[in-house]
Amino acid sequence: MHRRQLLTGIGAAAGLTVLGTACGSGDGVPAVEAEQSLFVQAASLEFLSGPDRWLAFGIRDLENTPLDDADVQVYLRTIATAPDQTAEVVAGPLAASFAPATETGQGIYYLQTTIEEPGLYDVVATVGDDHGVASIQVVDPSNSRVAVPGEAAISARTATTEDDLGVFAVCTQDPPCGMHEMSLDEALETGRPVAMMFATPEFCQTAVCGPSVSTLDAIRGDGDWGDTIFVHSEIFAEAPVGAEAPTTPLVPAVEAWGLPSEPWFFTIGGDGVIAGRLDGPMPEPILRSMLEGLTA
Repeated sequence: MHRRQLLTGIGAAAGLTVLGTACGSGDGVPAVEAEQSLFVQAASLEFLSGPDRWLAFGIRDLENTPLDDADVQVYLRTIATAPDQTAEVVAGPLAASFAPATETGQGIYYLQTTIEEPGLYDVVATVGDDHGVASIQVVDPSNSRVAVPGEAAISARTATTEDDLGVFAVCTQDPPCGMHEMSLDEALETGRPVAMMFATPEFCQTAVCGPSVSTLDAIRGDGDWGDTIFVHSEIFAEAPVGAEAPTTPLVPAVEAWGLPSEPWFFTIGGDGVIAGRLDGPMPEPILRSMLEGLTA
């Protein structure tokens, strides 16, 4: 794989046309055809069906200004894909928490919920009388494009301070993070838990991907995570340049994991089995929760 499928920008979902004119259920949910007054960005490649799934998203007003720390209520609504179908609310209202922006990132709203069935859904975020919609794809874990919890982690070499593997940069964060002491393949052989971050701080291309590496590195330094090994891998083997970025070669670990976007974060148990995964926005509270689950 030599192409990067970058996350879509704010407002892309707002232009999506959906069929059907009724919500089906759920008081307070704007109708499908109601004009949107907010942009909602759920910038993840895919969401998994099942219990306790994280949903993180950004919100901006029509002037593209981030909407921070608002009272946000969220509904999940099926998308009618045929004229004889009706959009139905399957969850909500769900209160979203807010994680403030750090460094260059955007503040992120997040919540945890159960999504029983795969399919296309609207994430309807309401703030008083205003609302916005982002469409997401929910897939069964067995059909995911990327490794899922319950599967064995893929052993692959990652660049370290001792062996850069010939890539242009071990870490593009300034200053470099402290998560390059051990390669992923070596970490998996230790029998210890592993926190694995795939991200490129310098070349992150969406507002909500934010400073995922620096956030994780700070968490690493201020908590008691037992003998967990923290590993960071850059995405590109060569420095991306302008329009050539989509064809820039990837580092071996990203190739091995088959990652079609970035950033991605995985927690891996001492048995080498993936315990959790997250892509797109990386709010600090979610990363902490995943690490707590790994070290409990």
